[in-house]
Amino acid sequence: MLDEETVRAAMKEMDDGYLAQEYYARANHKIPLQEGREETFTFENYGWTEHMCRKWGQWFPDLSVLLDQFEKRGFHLKDERFDSDHPHEMDAE
Repeated sequence: MLDEETVRAAMKEMDDGYLAQEYYARANHKIPLQEGREETFTFENYGWTEHMCRKWGQWFPDLSVLLDQFEKRGFHLKDERFDSDHPHEMDAE
């Protein structure tokens, strides 16, 4: 089951693996931040999770498009807080 603990453990394993092999450092590649955002990661802590967050967050700015793609592939991530009329906003808890 993909509960929060399982997902976090998987993310840590991916990050640890990429960092151990210096994957992004050897490639000298980080996805640049858009809109003048300050870079806070070095190659010592830029791992798979940050790379995927930048890729999906910057390349798919409409959250509903990304969530629909996951849904089509069996990952049901939408919840009652998701408002399709305002895809970038989630109700505060």
